[in-house]
Amino acid sequence: MQQTFRSYNILIVEDSPGDAGLIREAFADCGEACSLTFAANTQAARDLLNKENFDLILWDMSFSNEEGADFIRQIRADARLKSLPVIVLSGTPNPRLAYEAGANAFVSKSMDLDSFFAKIKALMHFWVEIVELPRVPGPDELTSVTR
Repeated sequence: MQQTFRSYNILIVEDSPGDAGLIREAFADCGEACSLTFAANTQAARDLLNKENFDLILWDMSFSNEEGADFIRQIRADARLKSLPVIVLSGTPNPRLAYEAGANAFVSKSMDLDSFFAKIKALMHFWVEIVELPRVPGPDELTSVTR
């Protein structure tokens, strides 16, 4: 994989410390320049989105499907954040709720470590090497995420 020269700021919403550690390891292994910020719940994620700019959100929707769907809908309704890509990374087998809420992609978590790392690597290859990510305006440029 070609090494990128840009660093990507990624918000990861994950309530499991074990899964957060695996995600951190998988990103370290994928070869992309990424700054990871973790939030354990939607309120922490909202607070971070109101203070910082992110290039991408990875959301573990399995810890609360309806809460996750509401959070994605709020992002899509926010003028500043509506173009921010949201990828649901979940152990929940049904992606329908995520897509209906406005997620850009749904990736199922794998119990196999090699498969999980391969998915993160492929995911990052797509989002940093293939597509052009939108520039997200700064927190003071438009409205904030609704509470």
